[in-house]
Amino acid sequence: MIKNNGSIETLAIVRNKELQLAVVLSGLIFFIPAFVHQQLLTGPIINALLILSFLYLGKSRAFFLALIPSTVALSRGLLPLALAPMVPFIMISNCLYIELFASLKFNQYIKIFLASAAKAIFLFVISKLLMEKILVAALASKIAMMMSWPQFATALLGGILALLIDFSLRKNKLITK
Repeated sequence: MIKNNGSIETLAIVRNKELQLAVVLSGLIFFIPAFVHQQLLTGPIINALLILSFLYLGKSRAFFLALIPSTVALSRGLLPLALAPMVPFIMISNCLYIELFASLKFNQYIKIFLASAAKAIFLFVISKLLMEKILVAALASKIAMMMSWPQFATALLGGILALLIDFSLRKNKLITK
């Protein structure tokens, strides 16, 4: 989160910067899945934005933003209609990703790795349990595969990207923590 020194004027500036950043991040989280229909490109970007949202806006705002991408992706055709029952679980997995990154007591890169693995395992298990009950076996297997290593890879790449962006912004004093 953006910190302030306590004065009313500084607080107003900080709140304005937080609002601007929230608008930019939410806009990107909304529009990227609406127009970029490639999971291996969209996934890392969205996961990076989720981690950046946590780092700069806090957990509750990041959780709110974590609900947006899968809904937009489904409505714009990035997610196949057969994945509609998975949307709530994708939302939960995004929040799990943020929560684990926020709460684990390791270095940031290990936290990203563990949060990415947990997100992928959660989605794989849910997809196996849920999709096998409502879809034919061949389609359920394809969906389970989509919810396994690609989710891990996109979460891991996105998290690393977020940490590199954060490092660069702090190094160049564009963001203060």
